[in-house]
Amino acid sequence: MLVEEAIRTRPSIKVFSGEAVVDSLVAALLDAAVWAPNHHLTEPWHFSIVSGADREAFARVVRTEMLAHASGIDAAIVQAKALKERQKLLSAPVIVAIYSDAGPDDRATRENFAASAAAAQNVLLLAHSTGLAGIWRTSAIYELPGVRSALRARPGAIFVGALCLGYPMQRNVRRRRTPAVEKTYWFKSEDLEPHLPDAMDSPVSGG
Repeated sequence: MLVEEAIRTRPSIKVFSGEAVVDSLVAALLDAAVWAPNHHLTEPWHFSIVSGADREAFARVVRTEMLAHASGIDAAIVQAKALKERQKLLSAPVIVAIYSDAGPDDRATRENFAASAAAAQNVLLLAHSTGLAGIWRTSAIYELPGVRSALRARPGAIFVGALCLGYPMQRNVRRRRTPAVEKTYWFKSEDLEPHLPDAMDSPVSGG
């Protein structure tokens, strides 16, 4: 599949078949992820994989954490939310949770997060090109302390997303995108105010 075709046809899929995804294919997806561009080659991404029978144990961790951090919320509501999360977790054969290292300052942290998001896109595009499908979830459950601990997330690492992957069992519905031209500005020198000085011709002060 050509890159442009993969970009334009990649769907977000929520319904998967029960077919397992072999570990070697998951590893290949992550090998592609780490080729994402990142400033200063910090390689800030970290991947936690939940698959197969281990999803049930992970769902129990999620439920426990949701109940433990539901202060002030009706228990029945929390139980219902926990059940819904369990169904989502068990519906996908593989879940790839991605965390990004914090940087020494806000700018570096943003750059790291952007790089890790690019790594996630690499995974989704390659998965699509191989016949897999997926959806990028940003559920707050992955920020719960016990969930972070279970996934061995580094202290201070920022949750980027959970990629739910598997073989699709729903129709690929093409979604509309606003044409880029409607969100693009092409800088032109003639658009500048006439009274603005040319930076190259501006006098330089100082001794």
